[in-house]
Amino acid sequence: MKTARFVACALPLLCSSAALAQTTTYAPAAASTAVTLPPLQADSLSPTPPADVNGGAAQANLVDAAYFAWQEFIALNWPALKQNGQVVRDTPDPAATFGDPNAGPLVWETYRHKIEIFPGSNSPNDPPHGVPPGTNDPWGYSTPPSYVYSPAIFGAGGQVPACPGQPAVAQPAWINLDETSQIGLATMHAGILDGTPPASPNSAPSLIRYLAKANQSEFDYVVSNRLWYIGTDGTTPLEQRIATWKAGLAAGKPAPENQVVTLPAGTIEVKSAWRPLVPGKEDASRYHTNTVRYYEPGPNGNPCWWEAKWALVALHIIQKTPSAPHFIFATFEQADNILQPDGSPIEDASGNIVQPPVGATPTTPYLAYQDSPTRPFVVSLDGNQFCNNPQKRLYFQELPPGDPSVQPGTPVGGNLCVNTRYEPINYTLQQINTNFQNSIRSYIAGKGLSSAPWLNYKLVNVQVVPFNRSEALPFNNTNFISPKLRSAFYQANITVETDYTLQQFNGRIAADNAPTTYPEGGTQQNFQNVYIRNSGNTSFTTYQMGGCMGCHGNAQVGGTDFSFIIGGNPLSLKPDTPEPESASDARAFYTNRLSRLPSFKHP
Repeated sequence: MKTARFVACALPLLCSSAALAQTTTYAPAAASTAVTLPPLQADSLSPTPPADVNGGAAQANLVDAAYFAWQEFIALNWPALKQNGQVVRDTPDPAATFGDPNAGPLVWETYRHKIEIFPGSNSPNDPPHGVPPGTNDPWGYSTPPSYVYSPAIFGAGGQVPACPGQPAVAQPAWINLDETSQIGLATMHAGILDGTPPASPNSAPSLIRYLAKANQSEFDYVVSNRLWYIGTDGTTPLEQRIATWKAGLAAGKPAPENQVVTLPAGTIEVKSAWRPLVPGKEDASRYHTNTVRYYEPGPNGNPCWWEAKWALVALHIIQKTPSAPHFIFATFEQADNILQPDGSPIEDASGNIVQPPVGATPTTPYLAYQDSPTRPFVVSLDGNQFCNNPQKRLYFQELPPGDPSVQPGTPVGGNLCVNTRYEPINYTLQQINTNFQNSIRSYIAGKGLSSAPWLNYKLVNVQVVPFNRSEALPFNNTNFISPKLRSAFYQANITVETDYTLQQFNGRIAADNAPTTYPEGGTQQNFQNVYIRNSGNTSFTTYQMGGCMGCHGNAQVGGTDFSFIIGGNPLSLKPDTPEPESASDARAFYTNRLSRLPSFKHP
């Protein structure tokens, strides 16, 4: 549980009312009543992802939702099928062993990278590679990876060159890490890597880097409807669908699904976070590792690429199901992300806290937040002091707003260290994590393996239905299987959504990078970010949701059905490098998609 306390404002010029500035003091949640878990069936470790949550999203409890999340995690991390020496994308190999580190790319790793669906060329005449279709491969989905950025920057074909000294490769790595910030809000760092000489020419060894991918269901929908590019004059198929959607929101009546962006049930998107391991000091067997492609400034100032073997530290999975048009959002982490300054873990593999965090609050420095219709802000309660000695802890650095004329609403200028989560992994999820990890342990023993990296990954949380903050429940002996817990409302991954804005997301992100529940230009805290069609398509039920679903709900409000990668071509002109320009470009792009949104319907 956490208790709020009110404090004097550390920066009076930022605070319109000192009494409203608050921080939260961390205390680990006590163990609740043990949950009677349904038995894991033989198909719980299955290469086939579940089509829907048991009983449907509206009826699902936390156990149902967590089982769904774990089953899709296992299916997506199953080794991919190979035929005639070529990987078949988005297809598991039923004969392969789950957890075999030598089995080749995983199913989700073979999904199309966002740049393979929405090319940086952003042209109706330059569809995703592989289109038009081959004879046995619809739309050429399974052609090997190819990452097409802007031809205006990189020449014909839009191919980023290798960095000088990078050996030739047979094909690009499946893991294309072309994002270096958390949607332009902050950069994330692993303190355990500070001061470590890189094994390859990585200018920022501690920097955690990211990618986004989507499965064939989304790819086929995008290609068949010619939605792989977006213009600025309102005439492209994607722009027309977005305009029709917004008109429906403004009228309070849903437009027909075939006239707006409506991804099909079975659509899956993933986001993953990766970093190098400290050579000789971290146990690589505790991580899923693979060859990644990452980007550095090249000799001419434009990016060039390197490839090296890195470790997976987080995986987001969002899936649209027949009963969840709002998608089901699940997030997993590697067990050793949150560390003490000395490098010892604060949580075990289930999420149970095994030693108290170093600080009394989730971050050092302490942070306070105040919402406002014009100037929401997150402020350090330690004045201008930052965390100058993270040691082996995770830490992040806030970035300036995308609009340089806007004063930052977050503490820019130094390190903020991660002590623990704002929302601890609850006891119910800890038990479910242990249950699935034990099932994996039994499975691999039967396959002759002594260990598998997936024993060291845990479900942090899952969002199965939208709900308002007023409905969020505390975790206790009464609510321990509710899908509407506070921790679900504020679902966040510690390496993917780390700063206060994302850890405590609710509503939208203001232009100054702070979260807010006010619509742009509004005076009431009623910004709605999830719209559900009612039966008969005559009206919407709306929510002001938090966490992952609430954030992606802003994409739905913007007309791209909970997906930020649709219409993302302008952000994909070139891949991110550690240079500040990359984060600035990302924040400028997301300002329009997360900050410049009106509230179409008030409750």
